[in-house]
Amino acid sequence: MPHFYTAPVVTVLARPQFVEPAHLPVQWLGESTDAERLSEFAGRLCYMSQKNPANRSTRDYIENIKKQQHGSVFEHASWSLLIEGVSRSLTHELVRHRAGFAYSQLSQRYVDESHAAFVVPPAILGDDALLADWTAQVEAAQATYVALVDKLMQRYSWVDDKVHRRKMAREAARGVLPNSTETKIVVTANARAWRQTLELRASEGAEMEIRRWAIAVLRTLQAEGPAFFSDFETYVAADRVEAARVVHHKV
Repeated sequence: MPHFYTAPVVTVLARPQFVEPAHLPVQWLGESTDAERLSEFAGRLCYMSQKNPANRSTRDYIENIKKQQHGSVFEHASWSLLIEGVSRSLTHELVRHRAGFAYSQLSQRYVDESHAAFVVPPAILGDDALLADWTAQVEAAQATYVALVDKLMQRYSWVDDKVHRRKMAREAARGVLPNSTETKIVVTANARAWRQTLELRASEGAEMEIRRWAIAVLRTLQAEGPAFFSDFETYVAADRVEAARVVHHKV
C-alpha cells in the first residue's frame, strides 16, 4: 500500500549566519536572529547609521522597513527548505515564482515510482466515499506504472546500458501517474521573495493544497525570522480552510 500525505512536511536546511565586521559595529537593541541582523546591517550601511541614532531595536527597524516598503535589504536573508508531502501539481504552480528563488526537484525520469506516495487533495479529506474512489484510482495508476516499466524494460532489452534502459522505461511509464503523486523539492529564497509568494499562495484565492503548503512555510519562517513575517495573520476563511493576509503589501 502506498503512503498517503495529508499535510506537507517542511524542514529547514539552511539559514543565514551573520558575522559582524569588527570595524563597523552596530549598536544592537532587542532580541533578533542572524537573518534579521544581516538585513539591519545592510540597511544601516546605506546611511552609515551603525550608531543607531533612533534607538530602534532590530525588529522595530525591520518593521519600519516594511512600512517604508524598502524591502531590498530583505533580499540578503535567505532560507533553504526541504519540502516533502506535496504533489507535482503543487510544484508545477510553485516553480512559476522565479525572482529570488532556486529549485531542485526529484526527477521522475530517474527515480523509481513503484513505491511512490500520494498527496490527498484537501477537498477530499473528511469524505470517506470520495477518498475511497480517489484511492482506488491512484493505486490503479501506480500498478499500471509498475507493469509498464517491466514491459518497457523487456522491450528495450537490446539497450546494453541498464541505467539508460531504466531511464527509458521510467520516462515513458510516468505518463500514467497522477498529478497527486508526491514529490520532494528543495526551495531556496530570500525573505522578500518568500513574503511576496506567501502573500499570494496563502490567500483565500489560492488553490487549497498550495495554500496549505504556504501556511506551513509561513509558520516555519515566522519562527526563523519573526520580524520579516510578523505582519502576516492566519485565519479560517469562508471555505473553512486556513488562509493568511498581510498588512504590508509588496514590500
